Amino acid sequence: MPEANKKVQEMFDVVNTELTANLQSYMDSLPVLAARYGRFLEVTKTLNPKSEKRVESSAPLSPLLKRKGSNGFPLEREKSPLTDTPNKAVLAVPPEELLEVAAAEMRANPETMEFFNSFDGVTTSEKLPDIPEDPNLITNMEALSTEAYELRVLLSGICDWIEMQMPAIKDEDNRGVAVQEAVIRHLVHMRGSVQSVNDRQRVYSERLAEYASKYFKAPRAAKQWAKLIIILQHDQWDQLERDWRELRQLVILSGRLLSINMDKLTIPRDSGHSRMNYM
Repeated sequence: MPEANKKVQEMFDVVNTELTANLQSYMDSLPVLAARYGRFLEVTKTLNPKSEKRVESSAPLSPLLKRKGSNGFPLEREKSPLTDTPNKAVLAVPPEELLEVAAAEMRANPETMEFFNSFDGVTTSEKLPDIPEDPNLITNMEALSTEAYELRVLLSGICDWIEMQMPAIKDEDNRGVAVQEAVIRHLVHMRGSVQSVNDRQRVYSERLAEYASKYFKAPRAAKQWAKLIIILQHDQWDQLERDWRELRQLVILSGRLLSINMDKLTIPRDSGHSRMNYM
């Protein structure tokens, strides 16, 4: 019967060690990740231009939509789950007081009003005003993309680790292996949800480029295209809220799924209880 030689087995051991370290790092970082995503979520709620339009006296049906006081974007990320060094380069954002000023200015939106008032008499693209940019939106999207990529790498490594723990296929008790397979299915679904964050940002960028192109190509309809661009940007803030909330929930749910099934993920065949626990 063909068997893996010594070098191949050594390779398996090296990979398994790396994947085990990835899993341990993820489990250790769960509180940090959940708290960081929660802070991003609260800042996003604060900076969302639609927040001023939501009537404060009308409480949202879901407590998840309530807005709390924000402490601003983290100026320095905690140690990355993938490395031992802090990652400071991702979030080049102003300090807390400047973020609060930016949020107030965005809600007042004087630039947008001036922008729309500048269309009178415009008939050529050379006279069109530049489309106002939202630097906070861009910073938030970049931060979300970075966090989503890192989380996806972590979840992929955990799926690989579970597969490395699978025993040889035998005609005996395979209930523990079924638990492993079920956990992998859940994690793959979560990983797909994380990937969709980057997919939605790509769709947003494509639509923004399309609207901007038509804005300059059709100066007589530029005001209408400008309104669509502003609406698109405001809708993206809503999407960012949903994405940060989803990332926070995913790390909590995945962490719980792993922790309550860790015995069967590590040792799939024994005489103990082997039904998967989830919620």
